[in-house]
Amino acid sequence: MTLQVAAVMVCSASMAASAEQINIDFFGFPEKVPFSASMKIDDVIAKEKSVAQAWEMLSNSEYLPTVEAIKNMKERYGLNDWAVYSLVKEISKAVYGEYGVNQQVVTQMFLMSQLEYKVRSGSVGDELVLLIPFKEQVYQIPYVSDNGVDFFIFSNNTLSASTPLYTFTKDFSMAKNVISLTFPKEMHLGGDEYYKVLTLPMWSEILGEEFKVPVNQTYVNFTYDYPQSDLITYHRSVVDTKTSQAVIKGIRYKIIREGMSDVEAVSYILNLVQNGFEYKTDYEMFGRAKPLFIEESLYYGANNCKDRVLIFSWMVKKAVGLNTILLGYPNHVACGVAFDKPVEGDAFMFEGVNYTVCDPTFINAPIGATMPRYKNTNPSIVSLK
Repeated sequence: MTLQVAAVMVCSASMAASAEQINIDFFGFPEKVPFSASMKIDDVIAKEKSVAQAWEMLSNSEYLPTVEAIKNMKERYGLNDWAVYSLVKEISKAVYGEYGVNQQVVTQMFLMSQLEYKVRSGSVGDELVLLIPFKEQVYQIPYVSDNGVDFFIFSNNTLSASTPLYTFTKDFSMAKNVISLTFPKEMHLGGDEYYKVLTLPMWSEILGEEFKVPVNQTYVNFTYDYPQSDLITYHRSVVDTKTSQAVIKGIRYKIIREGMSDVEAVSYILNLVQNGFEYKTDYEMFGRAKPLFIEESLYYGANNCKDRVLIFSWMVKKAVGLNTILLGYPNHVACGVAFDKPVEGDAFMFEGVNYTVCDPTFINAPIGATMPRYKNTNPSIVSLK
């Protein structure tokens, strides 16, 4: 997500230090963030002693108004942990520009610590890097381990396996919270003008009427370069209310109008997901591995097996009220659904419950059908409750 940021330090003899601020355009919303001149770091070299000196200076500065402003924005916009870090990063960029990398990193480390997130710093050559632990598994970002904790390395430059990294052993803060990549609640990123109403032709054909769904464009922009995590992270994330209401209302109306049983309703949803999206790999779409949040699948109108499992299980839970599991095969994932009554077809027992196979990527396959290549494979099973 690239945020438009304009750095403006307001500071005059007639103004108190607490009135100093920077102006940022945060997701299209103009914000004035307090940033005292006493927080401005003159220079930092990529050495632990220099970082310690900068930390001490920040500790003695008027930093509390900045921290409180970030907390207020977190509450107002419903920001998750990663969005908070993104905000902190953009504030530091606004103050120091692209050439003050070391000052940015120290400022980020300090502010995140004051927000009670555990972070560290290190150095690569003459530049500092930020080291961040996560609650969930993270992929495709280099990391170092310390006492069983993985610290992921965030740098302005691309790091290779041969790049020498020096981690600073000192913990400058006692903060213990780690960043989570889930969205525990909906982010409030603007009104109706920030939503793009999409017509999904493949869904419309299956539903028998024009189907439109609003998706928050700002949210899609934000998640475009989101750190890659495991599928359960995406499953646990809250779906935008307007998007959810449009999808689930349309599906439930169809189910109720036609008096479908649970099996018929799940079969209908399975067909919708199998045939309602164009199949594309991550590399075809983005040139890299990237699982999609529910909103992204709808926005792009294309996805693959892992994304289809997420949107299928979400729709089954919300529209029909049945629990699901994720079935993990080599280079493939499918779903299992816990019906109230036995259903013919392939099934697996998990935690004392029978789950019938439903594969959203096996085009036109009915409930209970496993892809032939995985017929004799025992999948790994993860609950999607």
